[in-house]
Amino acid sequence: LKVGLCTVSGLAKKETNPKAMKSAKAKAKPMKVMKAPKAKAVATRAMKSAKSVKVSPELLQKPIRVGFLIGKDTDLVEDAKYVGDASFLADLPDKYRVDPVSKEYVKNCDPGTTGFAHADVAIPWYIHKHFSEDVTVDMIFPEEINTKRLKSNLVNYVLGYDVINSIFEGAKRVKAVTKAFIDSGNVMPGYSFQDFIYIKSKYMEACMKAGIPMAPTIFCKKGKRSPAGLLREIQARGWRTFVMKQSMMAFSLGFCKLRVEDCLNDPSILKTYFEEHADCPEYVVQEAIEGFTRNWETRCFWFNGEFLYAIANKAAVSTEDGQEVIVTGDDIPAEFLENAKKIGAEALKILPQLTTPTGQPIGHVLIRTDIGCADSQVYDNNTNWDPSVKTFFLNEIEYGGTTYFIRHLKEDWVPKWAGLYVDKTKEICNQMSA
Repeated sequence: LKVGLCTVSGLAKKETNPKAMKSAKAKAKPMKVMKAPKAKAVATRAMKSAKSVKVSPELLQKPIRVGFLIGKDTDLVEDAKYVGDASFLADLPDKYRVDPVSKEYVKNCDPGTTGFAHADVAIPWYIHKHFSEDVTVDMIFPEEINTKRLKSNLVNYVLGYDVINSIFEGAKRVKAVTKAFIDSGNVMPGYSFQDFIYIKSKYMEACMKAGIPMAPTIFCKKGKRSPAGLLREIQARGWRTFVMKQSMMAFSLGFCKLRVEDCLNDPSILKTYFEEHADCPEYVVQEAIEGFTRNWETRCFWFNGEFLYAIANKAAVSTEDGQEVIVTGDDIPAEFLENAKKIGAEALKILPQLTTPTGQPIGHVLIRTDIGCADSQVYDNNTNWDPSVKTFFLNEIEYGGTTYFIRHLKEDWVPKWAGLYVDKTKEICNQMSA
């Protein structure tokens, strides 16, 4: 998920906050979502791009030119909670900082506006300060994304802005960003991998096939859905309440929780939803898991297939003070952490192989697996979860541009993330030079 509304002069956001979501809804309402490219066509174009990438010999020399696609406003590093030494950001140009009020880069604000650095900028700036002999950093604002700029680097990592953000700028912008990602052939991860995550049914069906537990799910794909048909299928499955999400969407737009009884009594509920979101390529409809909000959702971070750390959060609706609670490290209950790591490790196995721009297989860059917990009755006819015990399940998979939660961690992870991206860059360069 992302927060706020990103424009080419704005920011990419990955987590939810009510104020930004309200703004996003207001701005996005009249905008039509671009039809998602067909999976086969995307895969074919991406494969051709990888095979046809011609790398300039200069790009294989040190310092290696590396791009970082930036654009966040929800992942502060210049914050009182950050346990590390933020002095390395003292000479960061203000244009990369974000105004906490407008959620815009300072460069787009009135003179004198004070901003703060977020993880997507702090990590590459740390690399610039400490690994300049190995890497030349190119931080790319959303409006600067084009094939020529991307090709000027050996590789470009997604830390912020991506195709999902471009959706809110209209079909023309989506087409331009998608084309740049595919034609450059050096965005990490590549567009075909991104599409596997964007269209949720792709990775969710692969997980189900692999036996990874997930909430009971129905996929409603554009051109093959109707309000009445969906309601019939939900009834046939025995559900009482359900949630609706969307592929190729952010800011929790399109998310809602509904009761089957209400939809039967008032058919306009689903009819209106279908009309308002007619352009969405896919609805993801799931039985509502009541234990999800009162238990920890545990988010595991992986790089090269190895576990790095986890954060666990409990929804505001289930806490005493009405505030979301986030815990990390040894504050995460062991039962939740171990089950989250176990399920997350299995989920990694269904992901497409990551490759260098010239096709050599490499380990994955950042992947985040979000694991929920059920502890009450699930009514789905095809699901046999024991309501007397906790059942852990995969809720979502995200990649590079997701929130790192650095300011919530008990250790300073900026240097560690910087080292991981530098080492990955060296690995890619060595593979392509062989």
